[in-house]
Amino acid sequence: MHVKTTSKTNKMKQTIKLLFISILFSSAVMAQKSTNVEILDLNKETFKQKVWNFDKDKSFKRIGDLPIILDFHATWCRPCKMLAPHLQAIQNKYKGKLIIYRIDVDQEAELAQRFNVQAMPTVIFMNKTSYKSELGYKEYDELEAVVKTNFFSKK
Repeated sequence: MHVKTTSKTNKMKQTIKLLFISILFSSAVMAQKSTNVEILDLNKETFKQKVWNFDKDKSFKRIGDLPIILDFHATWCRPCKMLAPHLQAIQNKYKGKLIIYRIDVDQEAELAQRFNVQAMPTVIFMNKTSYKSELGYKEYDELEAVVKTNFFSKK
């Protein structure tokens, strides 16, 4: 009888340990997710409010002062999905220094046409007076180098 009780006690201790580890792990994951700076999805109307009202200003005239990255993507695009965490990491690292917006090309074909987006992912880097397109997936280090070159290098 004593052997069974000890065995049950050991199993109970193991279960409690696993439960405790699971709780710690899930709370760490939740804390990490809550620190992400939100990347907003734009449609034509929100684009005109936050980036450039092309109906009002025919030539490129940016709204706001912070650099903007536009992520033109598609839900079915595997390289777009691979790029998304890198863009999130850039948004988190440069919080308050730049803004990243996402635009679904299938939902917002007019915006994609306006920027001559023909393949995904296409990432547009906008400063106050101009913009530059980068086509295709990039590893985090390469993406950050483009961000630094376009927005934070002294020219």
